[in-house]
Amino acid sequence: MSESSYSVIGSWPLVISRAVNAYGIDGKALLQRVGIEPVQTALPEARCSLSQLNRLWRLALTVTDDPALGLTVASFVRPTSWHALGFAIWASNTVRDGFARLCDNFRMFADYGTLHINTLDDSVEISLHRDPAISAWCASETDAFIGTCVLTARHIYRPDFKPEQVWLSRPQPEDPTPWQRLFKCPVYFNAAYDRILFRREAMHQPLLTASPELAAQNDVLVADYVARMDRADLRARLESLLLSHLPLGNLTAQGAADELGLSLRTLQRRLHDKNASFQQVLDALRKKQAWHWVTSGHLPLAEISYRLGFRHTGNFTRAFRRWFAVAPLQARLSETH
Repeated sequence: MSESSYSVIGSWPLVISRAVNAYGIDGKALLQRVGIEPVQTALPEARCSLSQLNRLWRLALTVTDDPALGLTVASFVRPTSWHALGFAIWASNTVRDGFARLCDNFRMFADYGTLHINTLDDSVEISLHRDPAISAWCASETDAFIGTCVLTARHIYRPDFKPEQVWLSRPQPEDPTPWQRLFKCPVYFNAAYDRILFRREAMHQPLLTASPELAAQNDVLVADYVARMDRADLRARLESLLLSHLPLGNLTAQGAADELGLSLRTLQRRLHDKNASFQQVLDALRKKQAWHWVTSGHLPLAEISYRLGFRHTGNFTRAFRRWFAVAPLQARLSETH
């Protein structure tokens, strides 16, 4: 499977863009440069492919010139960043309870690996295991996620809370000081997998932020999100894949099947089981993106026409009229005024 086959929650790139803003750089402009629409990232069902995420990380590292950027990103994460899952974690009874929720529902955040919680004598280990099939990986993603885990534990328990040890799979940076400063404990690099060791006793202390009722309500929302994700998984992955290979239509059904690690026949069968076909998914995506790109107001019509796979702007205009019974410029004016 390729990078495009994996995804993270759509709000995660928005957190990265907000962190980049702190460097005096337009974070939303960076999102657009890698093909991520800022408006769409805030939608509850939005997902971002790992290939797009990697491009965003590489660009952000270049413009900020900060190898510790991932740690900065961790400081910008809020409960809303992970939608209902974030609120459920903050409302948990204990830190361990919060991490258990994150482990159980990790794929709501990302499907590039699995998160585990284990008790080891007097410690509790939180470990992240990436899919070994992933060859392209940005170390800043590791920093941001592990940093978020530690900072969240600090927010919901106590400000001076710190792990016993942190092990990171990333290469050792030239200056490890920012990592030592954030984690406030021994930090080891080039590890086989990413893991955090916390004192067992601290992980079971009751939290002032605990709210069993609020946690239960958000557990229901998380379960509903995961169920919808399962039902729409193949279609969502295919749409994400198509959007990462602009212009739309540039990627063939065979190419998409190859990227998804499926045979063409299997892809066709699984789409048929969902009462869809490759062409129907492509056509529906064209229509959806046409409305979004036109009404968001920042892209020239010629660029939108190209992204959608039309050779001529006139062809795009006629298609838009057929879809929405209004010209693109009229639609833009009505939505932006």
